[in-house]
Amino acid sequence: MKIEFNIAKKHLATLWFVLVGLIFILMFTQTLMGKYENKVSEAWGWLFPSVLPTLSLIITVFVFDIGHQQNKVLRVDKFYYRMVFGLSLFYLFTLFAILLLQPVIGVPIITLMKDSSMYLGPFQGLISASMGLFFIKKE
Repeated sequence: MKIEFNIAKKHLATLWFVLVGLIFILMFTQTLMGKYENKVSEAWGWLFPSVLPTLSLIITVFVFDIGHQQNKVLRVDKFYYRMVFGLSLFYLFTLFAILLLQPVIGVPIITLMKDSSMYLGPFQGLISASMGLFFIKKE
């Protein structure tokens, strides 16, 4: 089964920009409330590399598509769309979980952020690869 590429692309962009926006608001609020104490730059230094590469890829695809508009409707396999959407959703909720569950876990937030890089980095690589596959496989 196929889905229209432009619709799928907009769904993915909406997912990423809305959830990253909410994560940004959460971290901004936590920063104002002093959660990161004197480690504010470390906290934000954890967030930006976790989300900016994928957001940049999404924006780049939109900009590229503006310059290369076609008259025909492009389609992509629903499997690729669902795969990248599901991986993205799981990844973004993992970021939320790190920020929200820290008091329950009892580990200092900066330590938790640093330790999460061990699994977030490879996970982000999977998302980038699946997004690349999604963007390339349009027909």
